[in-house]
Amino acid sequence: MATSAGGNREWWYNGSIHVLFRHSVTPSALSRSRVYYGWWVAVAISFVSFSQVAFFNPVLGVFIAPLEAEFGWSRGVIAGALSLGTLAGALISPVIGPMLDRWGGRWFATGAMLALGACLLLLAGVNSIWQYYLLYGIGRAIVTSVVNLTLSVTISNWFIRSRGRANAVMLTGTRGGMALMPLIVLLFVAIADFRLAFAGLGVLVLIFGVAPAYLYVRRRPEDMGLLPDGDVAPPPSDEPLVIASDERWSVSEAVRTPAFWFLLAGTSQLMFVGGATNLSMAPHIEDNGLGRNTAVTMVTAWALFGIVGGFIGGELRQRVSVRWALPGTLVFTALGMVWLVLVSEVWMAFVFAAWHGTAFGAQLPLNQTAFPDYFGRWTVGAIRGITAPVQFGLNALGPLVASIAFDRTGSYDKAFLVFAVMLLVGAGLIALASPPRRKVAYS
Repeated sequence: MATSAGGNREWWYNGSIHVLFRHSVTPSALSRSRVYYGWWVAVAISFVSFSQVAFFNPVLGVFIAPLEAEFGWSRGVIAGALSLGTLAGALISPVIGPMLDRWGGRWFATGAMLALGACLLLLAGVNSIWQYYLLYGIGRAIVTSVVNLTLSVTISNWFIRSRGRANAVMLTGTRGGMALMPLIVLLFVAIADFRLAFAGLGVLVLIFGVAPAYLYVRRRPEDMGLLPDGDVAPPPSDEPLVIASDERWSVSEAVRTPAFWFLLAGTSQLMFVGGATNLSMAPHIEDNGLGRNTAVTMVTAWALFGIVGGFIGGELRQRVSVRWALPGTLVFTALGMVWLVLVSEVWMAFVFAAWHGTAFGAQLPLNQTAFPDYFGRWTVGAIRGITAPVQFGLNALGPLVASIAFDRTGSYDKAFLVFAVMLLVGAGLIALASPPRRKVAYS
């Protein structure tokens, strides 16, 4: 329930059917609202987030063995499509970001889900390397440039104080997808082959991704006569926001601050390591003699612990500055990487799933909130757009580096130890990002 900007109308949302009613309202009536529309946006975004996982590294990791067996491609070749698509998406992101600031993510998310579903259905018929690279590369580029930015920008616009919790809600979709989709792939491969698995994922994306994006995603609360977090009125000017900024930082202003560059350098480390680890951990477990079923089940447990970690990270952000909360999660993630090298028995694999899954899940909402917390929500698309070529360029490089390291040495162990060191370096860089301070103002 919310007043319009003029204060003489109310938009009331019926959660069971998508209907808006208009009638007279006062600010006091607004305060009795049951559910802030932004939470419906967050739930819809979580379905979009779930659907995009079809092009995530852990899912491709389950396809590696069937593709090796079918075509004889090396792991570096298979990972190359993911890396190429990620890099292409990173180069497109600076164009997409400002468009999201201007028009919002509804049509971008809807179109992206339709395109991802089509790519997956077509991948079911792939017979050559160029077809695989084209279709998987397009899908991965869409996830990197359109979907990733849409999720971040939309949540950042609808929430300020509750941004950590809202990102945790959104990331339940991501982690849920990581838990379920590898199992779905494994099931379809067992029933038939990788072709049925790609087709099944395509149908899943079309069912769960398209309708929520079209029906519920909107640009920002002001477009519906609302305020961020469901507030009835802007906070008094003498009560500055402790957690986050809602200032109108321009891109040129942001890039002139040391904080921007420390944040970019630090978060880029975790993007590189995350991309490499998420693709490699299931094959690593399988290579260590624990079997494909154990590897896939471990990834499922890892993703489920990531849901718990996501809510831990969201709550941390409500209580501790991202400057300190995010480095803390990176330290625990780095220690989990060291443990992964030591895994040789089934119980050790599931200790890794709990440890690393929780830590990695906790860092995700903190990473999503870092730039909008520092530089506000009004140009977050443009700011995230210019960071994407660096972050996702390194995210694209990570799986390729890990795969090449395996192809040359027959093991991921040394690469995982290097990744642990990189996470510690990233933690230190983020801790150096002292937030630039300006007077908070609402428009």
